[in-house]
Amino acid sequence: MKVWFGTTTTKLLEYKDYYFAIRNYLIELGFVITGDWLEEAYEYKKSDPEGKRDIKNVYKTVLQAIDQADFSVIEYTVPNFSSSHQIYYSIQKRKPTLVMRLFRDNSFADSYIEALESRFLTVKLYDLKSYQAIIDEFIGYCKLEKGYSRYNIVLDKSQKYFLDWAANKYRKSRSQIIRNLISKEIKKDNKYKKYLSCSKLE
Repeated sequence: MKVWFGTTTTKLLEYKDYYFAIRNYLIELGFVITGDWLEEAYEYKKSDPEGKRDIKNVYKTVLQAIDQADFSVIEYTVPNFSSSHQIYYSIQKRKPTLVMRLFRDNSFADSYIEALESRFLTVKLYDLKSYQAIIDEFIGYCKLEKGYSRYNIVLDKSQKYFLDWAANKYRKSRSQIIRNLISKEIKKDNKYKKYLSCSKLE
């Protein structure tokens, strides 16, 4: 799987330990980071802290990297426009998106990020003791593929008749009706809930 790891270069020298910890752990887990930019940006910041960047090229490169990724992990401790746009773009592209913010720097939990309602968005507070567990849990979410997946199913005549009737009656797609029925089963299946809990994927 491929992942986009994003954050702002503002205060990069101050927060480098956190950014590299997240980025390196994703690599350790075996993921390919699309547009892996952090090392180069860090060296550039050390040598020329006030240097100008080709913003148009950065913008284009970031969007291409998000397009190529299966999911996104974005560190958002330092509020900024570029990371906010990355979060929004990732969600719009239906990529599971984990937004991570440091405990010590989050006095204001009621930001626009928390106000976003999307099944593709997960927002977590972290520190250097908890970040790996948070990423592991999110990876479990991604592997469960809560995004849409295509399956071929065989129905008998009565089931197909019901599906066609329900789609017309309730003005829903057949896929939506099937997903709703499965979701109801998930909610009431205690054995499945126990399995998720044991697997740390819930």
